[in-house]
Amino acid sequence: MVNFFFKNPRASHPLNFILSSFFLISIVFSGCEDKRVQTVSWIEYEPVYLSEAEFTASVQLQSPQDLEEPGKIYFYDGYLFVNEVNKGVHIIDNSDPANPENVGFLNIPANKDIAVNGALLYADSNSDLLVFDIQDIENPQLISRSEDVFSNWSEIYLGFPYQEIEASKGIVVDWKEVKITEVCESDDCYIYNPRFGIWGELDLASGSVAFEGSGNRSPSVNGTGKGGSMARFAVSGDYLYAVDDRSLITVDISSPTPLIGNKDNIGWRIETIFPYQNHLFIGSQSAMYIYSIETPSSPAEISVYSHLTACDPVVVQGEYAFVTLREGDICPRGENRLEVIDIGNIGNPQEVASYTMKSPYGLGIDGDHLFVSEGESGLKVMDASDPLDIKMIRSITDIKTFDVIPFNNVLMVTGNSGIVQYDYSDINNIVRLSTIPVIQSTE
Repeated sequence: MVNFFFKNPRASHPLNFILSSFFLISIVFSGCEDKRVQTVSWIEYEPVYLSEAEFTASVQLQSPQDLEEPGKIYFYDGYLFVNEVNKGVHIIDNSDPANPENVGFLNIPANKDIAVNGALLYADSNSDLLVFDIQDIENPQLISRSEDVFSNWSEIYLGFPYQEIEASKGIVVDWKEVKITEVCESDDCYIYNPRFGIWGELDLASGSVAFEGSGNRSPSVNGTGKGGSMARFAVSGDYLYAVDDRSLITVDISSPTPLIGNKDNIGWRIETIFPYQNHLFIGSQSAMYIYSIETPSSPAEISVYSHLTACDPVVVQGEYAFVTLREGDICPRGENRLEVIDIGNIGNPQEVASYTMKSPYGLGIDGDHLFVSEGESGLKVMDASDPLDIKMIRSITDIKTFDVIPFNNVLMVTGNSGIVQYDYSDINNIVRLSTIPVIQSTE
């Protein structure tokens, strides 16, 4: 028996996959003179369904829960909204950052992204867009669900074996592993499954299988709140702009019932979106795309800044965009660095400086102060008063970081250490205000 591992091309995908999803093939040979029989087994993912009634009943505010896997963050009107990856949203009263109070947990199956506009909270649930009325923060109400706004992960991540979604069975809220076994009888057996997006050819002579892969100052604040740099949702005026792996989706949110507008194909491996003035800056693993939203209902591409394959969040201030590039499991050919892009000529962005980093994730800028999350390596605090000569102020190494939101001299940091907040009114003497720790589940 020969075992092979299929490398997961993405470390973070819309549903509950492990960082390195493996594709196991076991080949057992038997037969006679005129034919050979091969038993082929693999692990694939099966949808978990809820009926619409069950789904609606499950989407509700529950008692406060521990942070286990915090993801995207959003700050609005004294409240911090923290995504619990694929499970929902922690609502935290952050009016006193030194003493944040966990209000409750809004259960939303398959949720990863959030944004707030006025009294409305927008959240994804797999491919759907949900809208909640949060005027009474302790009693949020689901008022709208728009189906199939975002591409299903199964349409995008063709490197993963999966079972087709059957809409008649209900709403997909999760995926579970199942083992599939098939028998092939042929002297020249090609293993192909369109769900995989890969071909496997069985070499009977060597007994092996070979595969080919398919493979202003605080710009986020517009009276609507502020998201982190890893966000896929951005609010500007009466519009919500969202990205999935390959598209930019425009949603008119001038009324409580959203109107889904254009869905423009951008490319592949789109990761983040950041609004600044009349532009959207969209990060992907190979480029930064700049779109004009002078006509809000019809974003128009202005320019593209290409870079090496790497994970790529972006923030903008003035005439400069700041981009972190990171190598890793999902960006194996990338580099770990901070790039500064001159966008004075928005139609022709140019790199003007770069700085070596360890493992940069999200970042945030407030005036002269630049903050960079570095995962296991902590947090970098930098002086960006001269973007062409950024200087290190301090490295905080006792936390694990994913993304940051700097706002009114309070730095909100999320990561594997939990939610950690700092007072940076004196940038040379940053003071930790509070920590909401991650508590690992014992299940």
